Order: sequence, then C-alpha cells, then structure tokens
Amino acid sequence: MFGFNSHPEEVDVPSQQDAEPRKDPRQRRSRHTVDRILSAAARIFDEQGYRGTTTNHVATAAGVSIGSLYQYFPNKDALLAALAQRHVDEALGILAERAVTLAEQEPPLEDVVRQLVQVAADANASSGLHALLYSQAPRIPAVQARLDVLTGLVVAAVTQHLARLGAGGPDPVRRARLLVAAVDSAIHEVVLDYPPGPQRQDAVDDLVAVLVHGLPTV
Repeated sequence: MFGFNSHPEEVDVPSQQDAEPRKDPRQRRSRHTVDRILSAAARIFDEQGYRGTTTNHVATAAGVSIGSLYQYFPNKDALLAALAQRHVDEALGILAERAVTLAEQEPPLEDVVRQLVQVAADANASSGLHALLYSQAPRIPAVQARLDVLTGLVVAAVTQHLARLGAGGPDPVRRARLLVAAVDSAIHEVVLDYPPGPQRQDAVDDLVAVLVHGLPTV
C-alpha cells in the first residue's frame, strides 16, 4: 500500500547514487529552505510532469538560487525521491493512527478493509504528483526502508484483524500480505483512473466488495 513501481514507464530509471540528496538539513533555516524547495517541486512536477520539470523552474518557484538548491539536491530525480520519502512518511503517520483506532474499535472485517482502502485512496488522490511518485520515483535505500516499515505495519494490522475475526485461514500473515498487495495494485492501477467523486467512490466500494465477498455470481 502506497508502494512505488520500480520500472518507470516514461523515463530511464536513474541510478540510486544520482538520486541521493547531497546533505541533510540540520539547522532550522536549512530545513525551511528544503521545505520550500520540496513544496515548489511538488507543484512543478504536478503541473508540468517529469519531462517539463527542471531544477531551474523549481529554484525560481521556491525563491532560492540554483546554487542553494544544488546544495541539497543534485538533480530533479533527487527531488522526486525526496518527495516520495515525504509522501511515505505522511502515509506512515496516517496509517499508524488508523491502526490504533481499528485495534481499539475491533470492527467487522468489511469495515477494516474499507477503512484501509479509503485511507490509501485518499492519500494518493490529491494530485497528478502521486502518479509520478508511483511510476517514476527512484527507489533509493531511504525510501525503500520507509516503504518496508509502512508495508510491515499494514500487514501486521491486517493479520491481527484476520486472526481476530477467524478469517485468516491456516496462514493469516500470508493472507494479509495478499490482501495488502491487492489493495496497493488496485488503488494505483484502477481506482485512481476514475475522477474524484461518485465514480471513484464506486470503484472503492467495488474493491472492498471483491476483497471481502469475492466476485458476485449474478
């Protein structure tokens, strides 16, 4: 859930070294500069796509010199990788809170699946930027490590509920992994193809129904 494709469709995959940030901001002023740069990069990537985005565009939009940008990010792939990491960290916080709530409420299986599917859809639906993050963000070690933490958290939560509800079968962990993988794929490949509103909500409802009840026979 919230994963990223390791095989970009439109551009060559940059090397991990090329996409690594040059340094981490440690002082408050430096962190503020990086936040401005990443916020500007998110807007430019969203509006112009990968090919239309340049580091000069981002620096101008952020109100910093190109030299200041290059202190932290050697190229636009590094910017995209940093945005991917920020996105995963935000998703991790949201899902950690939701996992606690679900553990306290102990709802029926359909409610568990619906809440997780809805969180995933909402977190990826705000802009075209997320399509870039999914299809083209370089999978640098820092991003992959956070993705592994995120996936592990969701699988553990789903495993707990499957076991609690007697729906885990002989291997609840395996079933939880399959469910999480199915949600991740469906969110990015199908659900987000529909515009926000009733059509996307119908797609979410269909996904929940298929996951919980299987395909209808009529």
